[in-house]
Amino acid sequence: MKASSFILVSVFILSLVLGLYSYLGSFVYAVMLDGREIGVVEEADQVENLVAELAERCSEYYGMEVAIENRIRVVKEYRPQAVPDPDSVQEIIRQQVSFVTAAYLVTVDDVPLVPVASEEVLDAVIGRLEDAYRNESNGSKILDIAVVEDFALKSCSVSPRNVFTADEVMALLLDQKVERSLDATYWAQVEGRSFTGPHQPFEDSNPHPVPDQVVSGDQEQDPGQLLTNNAGVHVESIEEFVVTEKIPYNVETVYDEELWIVQNEITVPGEDGIKEIVYHITRQNGAEVKRTLVSESIIKEPVTQVEARGTSQVPSKGTGKFIWPVAGGGEVTPGRGFSTWHTGIDIDAETGTKVFAADSGVVWFSGFGGSQGNYIIIYHGRYWTLYLHNHINHVSTGAKVDQGDVIAEAGSTGRSTGPHLHFEVRRDDGSGEWRAYYQHKPIDPLQFFRP
Repeated sequence: MKASSFILVSVFILSLVLGLYSYLGSFVYAVMLDGREIGVVEEADQVENLVAELAERCSEYYGMEVAIENRIRVVKEYRPQAVPDPDSVQEIIRQQVSFVTAAYLVTVDDVPLVPVASEEVLDAVIGRLEDAYRNESNGSKILDIAVVEDFALKSCSVSPRNVFTADEVMALLLDQKVERSLDATYWAQVEGRSFTGPHQPFEDSNPHPVPDQVVSGDQEQDPGQLLTNNAGVHVESIEEFVVTEKIPYNVETVYDEELWIVQNEITVPGEDGIKEIVYHITRQNGAEVKRTLVSESIIKEPVTQVEARGTSQVPSKGTGKFIWPVAGGGEVTPGRGFSTWHTGIDIDAETGTKVFAADSGVVWFSGFGGSQGNYIIIYHGRYWTLYLHNHINHVSTGAKVDQGDVIAEAGSTGRSTGPHLHFEVRRDDGSGEWRAYYQHKPIDPLQFFRP
């Protein structure tokens, strides 16, 4: 009797144990990914350990702390017929989870640009932007330099692939192309909320998940689209530029009755002064947009030049008789003698042949004319003589010359078909002054050389 009771009790206890074991063995962990069940596992750490491993590998890959963006929940449930499949669950997690990191979205005048890892990155970008346009090679001094637009930061969470380095932001702002892979919807993650750290997995802490491409520590980045700068950033600099400029001297004319009216003398040479000018130049992205004159200071005062101009009538120096004006003779060019349309004679002469003063007189003009070339006018009293197309003039205005003095060398300057001397004689109109080219009547020079 006692043996039978013991057996019954033992069977009953064993049944309870087996039943309890069967009951406990029917509990599994349902894994929920963004509210959707993706399978069951025997132990929660089969999911937790995988997520921690993926986060660690991704953090190492990108060099920044990351967290799972998706909502993952592990719920213990009684499911007698459920068959746990941790491998399948882990593979789905690997393929479908995405990662985010706490970052800062750079805005330019409230227009989103790109995310960066920290405030220090933005400070470095602004500093390098300013340095890019800090140019003092022209001797100027930078007084101030700053970015015109308002740069600001907004806290955000983005894929670590979307975080720009300082080098990439610089290239973007300097109109260079930057290859990046960006998610088209990542701007939607910016909500102005502060981050104390990355999202923690297994909590419903992100109510606005954003679809992302698959990123894990062992995956390659997809080829990105090309971004170009649409920010329109301007760096404005103000530089101080100091230049020296000359101050042209003035000319004062005094009249001297001891000089002939064709004579001028510089009694006090003029000297240019020097002044220092300070400008403030405003530039945007290196291009000058404004120049302000700040100050002027005279370093050296100019010296006024004093010129004495004669008032006395030029005396008659001529004898009334002329000598042939070209050394070695020389023939009159056929067809180029005196006529109603040709007011002188052309005498053949090689370049450099000496030209003589046909009579004593005063040089009224020695210089250059467009068609005349280098030419000389001499006043003899009753007559004027002209010597055109000279290679070189050897006398100056106001000089006294004697008959036979070398006054020039023949040439072909001005409107000329070849080397020769164009020689003219004009009868004075009684004024004793030369005011216009055709003022005095031309006469045939050959009449003075006929027997």
